[in-house]
Amino acid sequence: MKVQNKTEELQIKGKKHLSPVMTRVTELVIEKAHGAKFWTADGKEYIDFVSGVAVNAVGHTHEKMVEAIKKQADQLLHLGLNYGYYETAVNLAEKLAQITPGNLDTVFFSNSGAEAIDGALKLAKAATGRPAIIAFEGSFHGRTLGATAITASSSKYRSYYEPILGEVYHVPYPYPSQLPNIDEEDAEAYCLNQLQKLFELRVDPSRVAAIVIEPVMGEGGYYPAPSSFLRALRDIANDYGILLVFDEVQTGFGRTGKMFAAEHAGVTPDILVLAKALSGGMPLGAIVASRELHEKWPTAGHGSTFGGNPVSCAAALANISIIEEEKLVERSEKVGADIVKRLQQSIGHLPAIKEVRGIGMMIGIEFHVETAAAYVPVIKSKALEKRLLIMNCGVKGQTIRLMLPLNIDKNVLDQGLSLLEEAITEAVSIN
Repeated sequence: MKVQNKTEELQIKGKKHLSPVMTRVTELVIEKAHGAKFWTADGKEYIDFVSGVAVNAVGHTHEKMVEAIKKQADQLLHLGLNYGYYETAVNLAEKLAQITPGNLDTVFFSNSGAEAIDGALKLAKAATGRPAIIAFEGSFHGRTLGATAITASSSKYRSYYEPILGEVYHVPYPYPSQLPNIDEEDAEAYCLNQLQKLFELRVDPSRVAAIVIEPVMGEGGYYPAPSSFLRALRDIANDYGILLVFDEVQTGFGRTGKMFAAEHAGVTPDILVLAKALSGGMPLGAIVASRELHEKWPTAGHGSTFGGNPVSCAAALANISIIEEEKLVERSEKVGADIVKRLQQSIGHLPAIKEVRGIGMMIGIEFHVETAAAYVPVIKSKALEKRLLIMNCGVKGQTIRLMLPLNIDKNVLDQGLSLLEEAITEAVSIN
């Protein structure tokens, strides 16, 4: 078959040689990106409300990040952090110790969020000598085997891989949409009661190494856990000698209007897991805990060939510097509130929509579960036709999640929101 153009050529090659196991959201061939926009090989311009799934916190190809990457690439691409110290990794570890909550001052670097979750589970088990892990229904922690074992946002992530990891238990997350027979005001108490019931009937708390939670649920629906719930978990963990692990892979670095979502509740976890926006586009994850806890992890009990890669660490340092210098955490809080207010007024009244909510620039438009399947795919398709890329989440795919760069240009933001409002209004009127 004769290939007509570059787009067709790459699509054919991709379909032939890239594994079909990964969900393919679009068939676009993307050539370049900058800020909150990208351009396809055929020259079309799109607005990006996905940001690499909340990775590009300062947008695509920020000048300072590109400069830092180029400079580091000229000096050192890779050595291996266990073979010596190098500046970007050491300075990044120091920076994370400075900006993370409480006494979290020691870092293990990995390649990704899922890998960091696996490492956090290993750290918790090694430090406590306990086997059991508790996680939450609706949670998503990644696709490596350990992360898959504690993920519970869809059975599709586990279907072919059981048995995975022994002694993993799930309890309800205080997200009313996942608790259809529980009154919203009773959701938190119900979930805490279910945790206590788990201790009484299935696993003695003396066997539990860690409780792992997303302080704001990501893949499961973009819903924040109440601060009082997170504080209650902190108390329970303290009472039983259990380590509290916060998965802030999606919430970290200003996404929620604080540098870390833990700050909203005033809770310091024992282990903080970071990735995505940590390095703003380069592969990097981090496990951050106290020195005391890390010293309970036996030397050679864990490792990583590429963890703490010099170029990724240089990108992360530049990324954090931009967030601080441009006051993007504060901007996230203000702009996020403005976006939620606008959408509540423009589309929040539509009968198909259950709620428009947000914490900082972690914004969700939730549709009623019963009808979400009829609306959300149509909205995504219409948005793409209008050259706006959006994504949904939720156990039933019921929530459109906005993952905008924290520094998105005001005019681009306004244009993108208008396209989104049009797509939603058109889809709802059709159905």
